[in-house]
Amino acid sequence: MKKQRPKARAARPPVPKEYPPKKRRKRRRRTRRGPSILLRFLCLVLICAAILAAVTVFFKVKEITVVGDTRYSAQELIDASQITIGENLFFINKFAAQERILADRPYLDEVTIRRRLPDGIEIQVTECQPVAALQVGQTYWLMDTKGKLLEEVTAEQAAQYCVVTGMEPEEEKPGIYATFSDEEKGKALFSILNTAQNSDILKEIMSIDMQQLFEIKLQYMGRFTVELGTVENLEKKIEFLNTIVAKLSSTDTGVIDLTDTQTARFRPA
Repeated sequence: MKKQRPKARAARPPVPKEYPPKKRRKRRRRTRRGPSILLRFLCLVLICAAILAAVTVFFKVKEITVVGDTRYSAQELIDASQITIGENLFFINKFAAQERILADRPYLDEVTIRRRLPDGIEIQVTECQPVAALQVGQTYWLMDTKGKLLEEVTAEQAAQYCVVTGMEPEEEKPGIYATFSDEEKGKALFSILNTAQNSDILKEIMSIDMQQLFEIKLQYMGRFTVELGTVENLEKKIEFLNTIVAKLSSTDTGVIDLTDTQTARFRPA
């Protein structure tokens, strides 16, 4: 008996080609994205324009104040800044204004300009404090602990401060920071000035002889010659100085030898 062949199945009609669901969604997304980006960009432009208009119309300077006591008047500093009432608060170049204030005013140490919303400008100033008089030939320059030259003074005026000898700056001009051809001498001098000020004895130092870097000498309290030697272990040497002076009477005079970093000696005059 012959086996019957299975009947051939009828061919299915072709299914029309369609994009899968995910691809269709992506195509719709791409189609909609163009106008969405453009709309967002226009909104951003409008927001920026509104902010710019608000900044331009509002935030006008109505008050300028000066904080800090200096020898320069508040009005002088305001005029020097060239900031004017009615100027836009955010269009002011603070750093340029600070430089204009500092120019030709050597006694100004720091100048800071701050915006005080909604309509104020505050100029904060600090003044340099002269602590020494640098003798250059027959001239004297007042100087602060940072080495800033403040002004040329007479010998009588210089005598009110610690007179520094044995050093010549490369340039002499009010408002500049003194630099020396012998950099090590400069470092030693500023170390002495700052350490002495921090130890509250700078006002007792009448003079500093920097002629020899390894044989620095101080005139102290009008009664003692202090042989400092170098600035090595300077804080420790100042402790020795205070200890010896505390043990001496108010009439004692002589030489205090601090050249040895381990001990100090006093030689009466």
